[in-house]
Amino acid sequence: MSKQTDERKGGSGYDKSLYRFNDLVYEQVRNSSLISARHLERFNSQSLNYNSNSSSIDFVFQSGEQLLDASNSCIQFKLNISATTGVTYGFGTGSVMNLFRTCILHSRQGDEIDRIDSSNVYRANRDLHESKTWFETTGSLMGYQDDSATTPHAVGSDVFFQVPLDRILNVFGTGRLIPSQMISGARLQMDIEKSAKRLFKFNATSTAVSFTLSDVRIVCCLSRPTDDTARTLEKQSASNSLEFSWEGVYTQKRSVTGEINEQVSKSVARALCVRVCPLKDPANNSELFITPHAVGYDNAQIRAGSLYMPQYRLTDDEVYHASLQAVNKLGKSVRFSKADADAKGDVWATSLESHNLINFAGQSLNNSRQLYVETTITPAITSGEGFIFLDYLKTARCYLNSIAVDQ
Repeated sequence: MSKQTDERKGGSGYDKSLYRFNDLVYEQVRNSSLISARHLERFNSQSLNYNSNSSSIDFVFQSGEQLLDASNSCIQFKLNISATTGVTYGFGTGSVMNLFRTCILHSRQGDEIDRIDSSNVYRANRDLHESKTWFETTGSLMGYQDDSATTPHAVGSDVFFQVPLDRILNVFGTGRLIPSQMISGARLQMDIEKSAKRLFKFNATSTAVSFTLSDVRIVCCLSRPTDDTARTLEKQSASNSLEFSWEGVYTQKRSVTGEINEQVSKSVARALCVRVCPLKDPANNSELFITPHAVGYDNAQIRAGSLYMPQYRLTDDEVYHASLQAVNKLGKSVRFSKADADAKGDVWATSLESHNLINFAGQSLNNSRQLYVETTITPAITSGEGFIFLDYLKTARCYLNSIAVDQ
């Protein structure tokens, strides 16, 4: 038999047939992981200790060429409160995030990547519809309580708190690894709130309130990419840029009494959701309620140009269902029940997305298509502020030596 015949039949005279002998495939298994190592690193803030007279807390991400897993990263500190009269304190319906008025992320070149104004009110508003399990675990580390009327922490004692990065800014809440081109050398700035009435809830009206923050650190979950992954990211950032998208937040507030009729002065390519929260100015720091205030809504409706959302005006009984639908919590576990909404008041949210299966399918807002918020507050607030939070699409384009942010 010729060699050609042996090759055609796969006989022993053809060496390559040994690769499939007894149906075994002799191939080197490729590494399917994009990450070669993963670990936690802890970095100090620019100053380990802060107090109520400090303007802000600053962190610098020293990640080098590693990727940041923000969903498993956090900041840590010990809080010590000093006050007259009060012996215990809590955070009302909020958390230790009550301390921080504004949170900003700057790139290493100094450009602003993400920002949330009135972040203490926004965080309590946004976390309202989390599950009971979340509040008992992650939420408890942030200072959330089962009963907002209680004051579980002792004045004058160090209390440890831990806040996940994804609860500070939405750029950290995408669930995706953040590339080194975007996060390495970036600076997180957290401005400290100065209004003592909106920081803590004491067991009795207290004066001379001050606080200190000690051992302030950031814990980063860092992932080292494989050599192939690092080369691919560098090549992409050098040629076409790396794109990273998340939900930005625009904050608008005004004095309110009995109604909100407000034009949102923001132009964006894709508006995703709008949240409305009236907040009463507390008479003292024993009556603290970050959100929601005990009010209802009548004739509530959003208008974007000639498009009404919904097509009819919501009554007080319909706001809870509409808010669950806007934050994608219908049929899911939520600690804030309809009974809580009836007893404590509600937060009104409306989705602006045009499709429920495609991410970031929002409405465009510009000079010819402006967003209006219209609602009546019942009962009327004698003195307070109305907060409007607009979630919209932000995209960062990361180059080798710069970052451009679109919205």
